Amino acid sequence: MTVDEIKPGMKGVGRSVFSGTRPEEFQVEVIDVMRQVSPGADLILCRLSGAGLENSGVIAGMSGSPVYIDNKLIGAVAYAWEFAKEPIAGITPITEMLQIWELPSRGKGQNFGLSRIGLNRLPLPVAISGLSPTLEEIISPVLASWGMKPCAITSAGGKSDTAQLVPGGVIGVALLDGDVRAAAVGTITHREGNRVIAFGHPFFLAGDVELPMTGGVIHSILPSIANSFKIFSPGAPVGTISQDRYCGIAGTIGVPAPMIPVTVRVISPVRQDTFNFRAARHEQLTPAFIPIGIADVALQTEGTLQDVTLKSRIRLVFAKGKETEIEHTFAGVNPIANLYEKTQAELKLIFENEFQPVELTRIDAELHFTASKNSAILLAAIPDRFRIKAGETLIVRLQLRDYRGEEIERSVTIPLPITTPSGPFTITISSRDEFLASECNRALASIKPSTMEQLLQLLAESGQEDELIVAGYSGKPGLTVGSRELPQAPPYLRQILSADIKGGKIQPTGSSLLFKIPVNLGRVITGSARLELEVIK
Repeated sequence: MTVDEIKPGMKGVGRSVFSGTRPEEFQVEVIDVMRQVSPGADLILCRLSGAGLENSGVIAGMSGSPVYIDNKLIGAVAYAWEFAKEPIAGITPITEMLQIWELPSRGKGQNFGLSRIGLNRLPLPVAISGLSPTLEEIISPVLASWGMKPCAITSAGGKSDTAQLVPGGVIGVALLDGDVRAAAVGTITHREGNRVIAFGHPFFLAGDVELPMTGGVIHSILPSIANSFKIFSPGAPVGTISQDRYCGIAGTIGVPAPMIPVTVRVISPVRQDTFNFRAARHEQLTPAFIPIGIADVALQTEGTLQDVTLKSRIRLVFAKGKETEIEHTFAGVNPIANLYEKTQAELKLIFENEFQPVELTRIDAELHFTASKNSAILLAAIPDRFRIKAGETLIVRLQLRDYRGEEIERSVTIPLPITTPSGPFTITISSRDEFLASECNRALASIKPSTMEQLLQLLAESGQEDELIVAGYSGKPGLTVGSRELPQAPPYLRQILSADIKGGKIQPTGSSLLFKIPVNLGRVITGSARLELEVIK
């Protein structure tokens, strides 16, 4: 039935699953038709009743529930108001949803403007295995930005029965599958053969996608003053979601979309376990949900301990044999939150790179837990002298204080290159990330990656919070050619390359980096030091 045929006061029925897998009917009364709520889009405003909706309000997870008048499909439940006293819903017209099937592949997402009238799309419950209050607190802000709400999975995943993928039936988008599972849940609006359309609003408005489709079971409805939602457990993937548009999602039952395998090995004083799961492939979802899976594993096995140190090593394997390894060490009450934030930021940087599409083939992670807070502050660095000759060795005493207040002293041996020119000389002692940040200010061209390989190398050189970088700088100016630095460039070379300098191909630097020495102190170090020396003849 088209929007033009729909009049206020008309009554019909809707279908959705409120328990188990069988769709149940609820009643619908048309309030009005809202024209042009966004460019080219209308909305049917309806009052719902029955199936407990008077108590629960419109339920998150009902997105896509088909609505019929005179046995004709008019559209899908998709929008509602928070804290509403009545179950009033916005229905996306079916005539708009059917256009999804006409869109060519490799299309682009479209924007929508329903928020301008105060109408919000129903949040999508995202069922996550082992969801703890700590994990929920960590991930809720990210999921909320996509209109998703985390909830716990209450049973192990089983087979999805494709016969249950009917209008009004449960449909999910699998985000993680295996030892850790996560899936967004909604409702099927219409099915023709093996093609389905659902949700009535975007998943996250990604346009053309390739995400795993799943069925599942609804265990119960959790009524809430703000947003009631369905408690859901997904089954195994049974097809592929191929479109994510402003008026819904569409996909095909059959071959599931490929996913990225992830292995997480947890090592602690009391146990060793290996977990395996798979993650959906998408440049926005992958960087968010792989860290969710890793954090979920860590919280299920170790929880949040007092005075814990976590050393993580994550190996990323790409197509054509490329790979990189990123290491971090965190110390504190809840280092898993730091692990999640760092991993998400680094994966996002990789997937949003400006150089080439990312073909990540697998991830191997190792998490080493130590039941103590192994950290210290760098208080001072004291050299054995302030005037030194090129080729000599400098001894620097590092004064540290651990988190208990105990004083620690370590010595660092620094050989000065024989080519070091006479004059002012600076030594900085800092973390890897602080060193890289200072290099961005001093010689950005030598740090800024211009290829995917350089980006991966930069990530491999970052982190490692249990190391300090001792860097030595001559006061003589230098040059960066591309990403390569020419320290202490002689004046004649600067004159020869002056045209390229003006053109921006070559960048001058006010000082020259002569060496950088990693010093592993076996604990997370904060603080830095700077020494001003003089090199004499």
